[in-house]
Amino acid sequence: MKSRSVWTALILAATVGFSGVLVANAGYRLGGRPTAAAVVDVQMVFESLKEKMQIEADLKGRLEQLNQDEQNQKQSLQELQSDMEILAPDTPAYNEKQDQLERKVIELQSWISFQTQKLNRERGMQIERLYRKAVDAIGRVAQQSSYDIVFFKEKPVNFAGAKPEALNTLIQVRKVLWSAADLDLTDEVIQMMNNEYTNNTQ
Repeated sequence: MKSRSVWTALILAATVGFSGVLVANAGYRLGGRPTAAAVVDVQMVFESLKEKMQIEADLKGRLEQLNQDEQNQKQSLQELQSDMEILAPDTPAYNEKQDQLERKVIELQSWISFQTQKLNRERGMQIERLYRKAVDAIGRVAQQSSYDIVFFKEKPVNFAGAKPEALNTLIQVRKVLWSAADLDLTDEVIQMMNNEYTNNTQ
């Protein structure tokens, strides 16, 4: 669940900027001619991508391995702790074992922090890469269907569950208030991206 919320937050942040660029560019070049517009639910696209599912599975596997490695190292620390407990305090052997234990604790903490940041950084890079691929696919689908501009289509909002102070914000951030069903290119984009991923992995 946490992983999905990270993907969703980054997707929405990136798409707000992209939508603004599309609108600005369209207004500049259209020069008053009729404009054909479409919509895409980018969040649904991401949730339906085979490539994204594979990326998440790979990252989950690496996280599980990281957790297993952490448990193994903690077991090693417990063994050092047990060895130290049978030694007489304030002896050279005891002090040496204590120094060794403290070094390994610090090394383990640093290692866990580094590996966690590495995974998070890679997840962010994968999100950015997939988003760029999605934008490219949206553009190609739109051009094939002779659309000039594509807007971000949000999922319906449950206003009934929102706090009163949050209602204005929820309303203001809506980018598309209504669109005809035949203007939704979401399924076409998903099919294109999944077909291309399947063909490239065969």
